[in-house]
Amino acid sequence: MTSTVVPRLLAASAALAIAIGLAGCSAGDPGETAAPEPSPASTPSAEPVTETPTEDPATSAATCDDLMTPEAYAQLESDGLVPMEFDTADPIARRIAEQDGLACNWGKPQSDILLHVRQAEVGADEAGWTDALTSAGYRRTDDPVTGAWTGPVEPGSGLSPVVVVADGTVTFVSAPTFAQWIRPAS
Repeated sequence: MTSTVVPRLLAASAALAIAIGLAGCSAGDPGETAAPEPSPASTPSAEPVTETPTEDPATSAATCDDLMTPEAYAQLESDGLVPMEFDTADPIARRIAEQDGLACNWGKPQSDILLHVRQAEVGADEAGWTDALTSAGYRRTDDPVTGAWTGPVEPGSGLSPVVVVADGTVTFVSAPTFAQWIRPAS
């Protein structure tokens, strides 16, 4: 049953992503463009202008609202999953949370359908994480993305969680499909 549902869900989320992208297009007349007015800041002056640096979103810490790509959030919405508070028994997910990593959870109300995503910086301890993954029964598969480790099948869901060690982070995803939608950390 899962093998026929997943392609349908992926097709539906792709169609939704295209529809959302097209909704952002303007239907205005392309011939109606106004010439930009010069701003006071663009006029030459004798004194140098110092700009306040803004935080680069690519280097800022991830949150549960931007950890994944728009396709992932569209899939969550399509599946009826909403943010929820709960924990996971997976030892790698717990280790990430214990190291003050980001812990995000979504679930379908009144069901046992859950998604856990955990992310922490690897720092200089990538070897420590690969040792922990091996000890927890994970094996390097690079599936569905490069750097992926596949864990033992979770008895409740029948899914194998995936941990991705890449871009200076370690990311746990309880549903393998969502591993492809994790945003790069850098």
